[in-house]
Amino acid sequence: MKILLADDHPIFRQGLKSLIESHFNNCEITGVDNGLLAQEELSKNQFDIAILDIDMPEKSGIDVLKYIAENEVPTLPIILTMHNDELFFNEAFNNGAIGYLLKEDSSIEMVECIEKVLSGSQFVSEKIAPYLKNRKTFNSKINTIKSSINSLSKVEYNTLKLVARNKSSKEISELLFVTVKSVENYRSRICRKLDIKGGSNILYKWCVDNQDLLLFK
Repeated sequence: MKILLADDHPIFRQGLKSLIESHFNNCEITGVDNGLLAQEELSKNQFDIAILDIDMPEKSGIDVLKYIAENEVPTLPIILTMHNDELFFNEAFNNGAIGYLLKEDSSIEMVECIEKVLSGSQFVSEKIAPYLKNRKTFNSKINTIKSSINSLSKVEYNTLKLVARNKSSKEISELLFVTVKSVENYRSRICRKLDIKGGSNILYKWCVDNQDLLLFK
């Protein structure tokens, strides 16, 4: 069995490699420390399983999942991450992940995870099993928000990203080379398109609550 292990923490990667090798005979593991190298390995060599961290230099684990799907790479992808987060979970499964394993539980669940995906089944860490049952409802809600974000013009989206950085209208106007009045108009249109209602800081609060969504536009 050949496994690609992509994680940018060498000590963690070595520990996981030793764990897997101790439970599976004739297991060949190739380790890389960033997502771009993971893609290069997948383009040159065939792996039964690809274990991918989400947060990596160059390319994220989600980027590598998309690469695997778009290029029909014959491997079984497992996400291994510290993110106990329903949005990241759904992004992973929406892009072809077979397993989703939390790093904090990897020493306990990794062997079972590998056995499950090799048998053709999905595997999800026990702590986040409810996310799997809730995928349809959650995806519907998130797709509605994504659609609203995608409806923003380029200048509105750039304004939203600056609001997310807690920039004032004056600061945004200087960065975008427009008037403060124009920025206020952009903010109003953004709130209308995203169906956000409330006081003067409501758009920033929305950005804080939905910051991860801005990563996946």
